[in-house]
This record gives sequence, structure tokens and C-alpha cells, in this order.
Amino acid sequence: MRLRAEYAVGPDHRFLANLDMMHVMERALRRADVPYRLSEGFNPHIRISMGTVLPVGIWGKQEFFDLELAAMDLDTFMKRMNRVLPPGIEVKACRSLGTGAPALMNSINAAEYAFRVGRSPAEVEPLLAEIMRLEEIIVPSRGKKKDVNKDLRPGLFALKVEDQGDGAVIRALVSVNEPLNIRFDEMLDLLTGFGISRDTILDFWREGHFIKRGERLLSPLLTP
Repeated sequence: MRLRAEYAVGPDHRFLANLDMMHVMERALRRADVPYRLSEGFNPHIRISMGTVLPVGIWGKQEFFDLELAAMDLDTFMKRMNRVLPPGIEVKACRSLGTGAPALMNSINAAEYAFRVGRSPAEVEPLLAEIMRLEEIIVPSRGKKKDVNKDLRPGLFALKVEDQGDGAVIRALVSVNEPLNIRFDEMLDLLTGFGISRDTILDFWREGHFIKRGERLLSPLLTP
């Protein structure tokens, strides 16, 4: 059986690295007595595949992992996991995947990042409009190829702002994984470079992942 789970990582865990999160999930699977599958070879490990890495310093509302396990009731899986996971990390939903379903990392191609700012939407909207009018946004790559520049514009799908009462929330829908991966810190630099100073950004998180097909945004949990 192959399972895909959606989970949330609260603000208190924003400084967990990807490997740390992997260890949290593996310990929870053992403590919850989940009948997980192990890889073969000299050093077998749990067959779990985490989704796109959650950058250190931000928290996530809609993260995903795939897991291979023996047949198990999905509600029982969720209850057992949430009983042993640390407060602030919660499995919110899961589903069984059919045979031949694409790997999680091969499916996700978009993500939404959110930035809560201490400025009004009226102040922020013109700055976002100015960014979206650009034909190219050339930045130094902060990934593996640090000696090259890359153009963020083709992967910047949308920028919008919402009223938050005492401020605003900026939402950025961007391309992730191949062929163009826009990193969270690149978006943070872009916003600060266009007049949204770092000291006015009060919080930031990843709102979710998507499978983008044309103009449609599909949930990785619901899409085979």
C-alpha cells in the first residue's frame, strides 16, 4: 500500500531542517506502530518520501509525504500519528495512492508563499503591480548553481494582497522543482528590493503546494 499524507508544521517548528523533519516523522511512525515498509540493502530505511523541502525559518500549512506500508485503515493511521507527533505538527488528511501514481516530487510544480506585513493593502498593491509588469527578473541563483543568474519572471505566476485588519498578507504563487525552482529567500529578496522593508515583514510561511495544469491548481492529495 502507498499512502500520501498532508500535514501542517506550526510556527514553533520553523527552524527544523528537512532532515530533522524526516527524523520526526520516522520516530512518529515507529512510536505509532505503523506497519511501514523498509528498503532493501545493508542499511534499510523507512520508505518515506518527503515533498518539497520546507526552508529553515518558515512554517507550512500544507506539506506532504508519501509512505509505503502494509494495508492499514487511513483514519487509524492519522489518529495514531497525531497521538505521538509533537504539538504543532499534525497529519490533516491522507489517501491511498493507486499503482503507478507519479512520485510526489515529480508531481508538484507550484507553491504559494505568504508574507504578513505591517502595511496597508493600498500601500502594497502598487509595489506588487510594478513587479508583475516586469518582463524579466534576473537574480543571482541561490541554489546549487551559485555562479549563474536566473530569471524569476516566467515562474512568478501571481502576486496578490489581502487585508489583514492591522496589516496585509502578500501571497506569491511560484514555480517549484523543474524546470524553474523559485526559492522562498529569492521571493523575500525581491519584495524587500521593491520597497517592502524587512522590518515590516512580521511573519512568513508556505501556504501550500499544488499541481499546476494550465490555469488550474490541483491538490497533490486529490490528484493521482
